[in-house]
Amino acid sequence: MSNQFSLLAPRRSALGASCMAAVYLLLALALTACTGMRIVDSQVDTRVQWPGQAMPTTNVLYRFERLPSDVNSIQAGWAELQVQAALTPLGWARDDAAAQYSVWIGVRSAEYIADPWGRPVRGPWLSGARANLLWSHRAPGFGLGAGLGFMPPVGYMHEVSLVIRELQSSRVVYQTRASHEGPWTDAPHILSAVIAAALQGFPNPSPAQRRVDISIPR
Repeated sequence: MSNQFSLLAPRRSALGASCMAAVYLLLALALTACTGMRIVDSQVDTRVQWPGQAMPTTNVLYRFERLPSDVNSIQAGWAELQVQAALTPLGWARDDAAAQYSVWIGVRSAEYIADPWGRPVRGPWLSGARANLLWSHRAPGFGLGAGLGFMPPVGYMHEVSLVIRELQSSRVVYQTRASHEGPWTDAPHILSAVIAAALQGFPNPSPAQRRVDISIPR
């Protein structure tokens, strides 16, 4: 009898963990359903080194630059449009011929294994970035698998990096990175919020690690 119990115990434990994960996801979905909005919380780290005093916000000209691997990237083009839309109201205008600054934007998304509380237990970048997540729409979070077993809980990491360089001196004057972990798989909407978080307070944000919350529709 004791041997039978010892064989069943691990299965019951796994079942309990999966059920707990499903309960937490349902609670999160219920809360967001009540408000009609989601809060995308991003961890942001910004380093600023503008020449002279505070950076002016009018008549600033820039161009985008890409790494060789991003020259023909649809994802890079999408990210640049997002950044351009964010910079235009701040007095920055794109002018490839007369640019004073270059702007590089990198985005990546990946899936990771999570514990029942949604915390990562395996790094999301071990198998490389999942660029295809940007254009796919899978059901969010913690799905139960078919068959006798249960799939482990999963989460999604979305990360944005932005580097601005002064072209005359080739010096990096603005560098920021923002990342978000959560169950949501609609990467374009999440990444748009993470980009907004990365540029929060631009061009003179608090140069420190901080959490930035951006609300987006459900």
